Amino acid sequence: MTCAARPETSSPRIAIAGAGIIGLSCALELARRGAAITLYDPNTPGRGASWAAAGMIAPAFEAASEPGVHPQLFDLCLESARLWPEFAAHLETESGETVGYAAGPSLAVAASEAMAAHLDGILDTLTKRGLPGQRLDMDAARRIEPALSPDLRGVLQLTTDGHVNNRAVVSVLLALCERHPRIMLERTPAPLRSHDDALDVEGHDFILIAAGWQSGELKVTEHGKQFSLANWDSSLDEIDTYGGQMLSVERRADHPATTLRAGPIYMVPRGDQLVIGATMEPGRTTGMPNTDDVANLLQDASRIVPSLADARITSAWSGIRPGTPDFAPFLGRTRQPNMFVAAGHYRNGILLTPITARIVADLILGGDSSDLAAAFAPSRALPAQV
Repeated sequence: MTCAARPETSSPRIAIAGAGIIGLSCALELARRGAAITLYDPNTPGRGASWAAAGMIAPAFEAASEPGVHPQLFDLCLESARLWPEFAAHLETESGETVGYAAGPSLAVAASEAMAAHLDGILDTLTKRGLPGQRLDMDAARRIEPALSPDLRGVLQLTTDGHVNNRAVVSVLLALCERHPRIMLERTPAPLRSHDDALDVEGHDFILIAAGWQSGELKVTEHGKQFSLANWDSSLDEIDTYGGQMLSVERRADHPATTLRAGPIYMVPRGDQLVIGATMEPGRTTGMPNTDDVANLLQDASRIVPSLADARITSAWSGIRPGTPDFAPFLGRTRQPNMFVAAGHYRNGILLTPITARIVADLILGGDSSDLAAAFAPSRALPAQV
């Protein structure tokens, strides 16, 4: 699929490998700043992890007190969450379509003492940062969301945490890229080549790797043979896979009308459906969705919302999240001077979309890097290396 005429060759030309939400948003931001973009993806654009997600924009729940995460991930998530209202508004204005952005609040709930301790950690971090977060007793929580079980061990109201319709965002981004005069979409793998240990895509000045968990597996042609891209930057080999299974049920009047988080489980009302996720399966890329796993997921959700015990499942699906050892993305220049990467966003690909596009465009077109952006360079020390 090719969109519009090829832009003038005086523009910086950038080849992007991967047309998920990260690749699409980076393409649009770079094109808005005057670059000429070719997006390469042999798969249907935006139908990987971007499509499978539930659209969580949850900096507090995902990064404020998660063990083992990059020490500045919360800062990155907060900054991106602040960008989301403007980002969503621009998408809606340019496309004439809604993307379902809701700023929050959401409710984080605990069904066990361990989960309650996690909520304590989130609230402690928010309090130290001077950010809003409120502990609710069960009566107050059930006034907001009557579907909640009265037996929960704790509830936080998180003003910072909202959601967006991720599939609507992907569809809008794709439509805008398809009609942008500076963007071309090619339904083929990026034709990466190596000459004397230097990588290029013919006719392009820069390369951006945004292929999610498959980034390190992209193929490079050298002397007529193909090799994994991780041979040119071994940091890409640190992007691991985390399979996830999700489902939706027909939403009834006694089902949640509020976005809920509970450990790995989320529930997001979306019209006449309730999206429920997600399993977390390190290393898994095949065999999903699985009927037993989906049933267990619904059973776990029903401990938080008892009325879900007899809910009618309308759909089940799966996706593969790309994650790094510190659960934060690789953003920046690789060991190849003309190649950049934006991959490894783990559970935060939707949340981190606006900040990723901004950082990538700043780096490639202006060489500008804030201290926050520099903290997520692919060359950073990872937990196994410390």
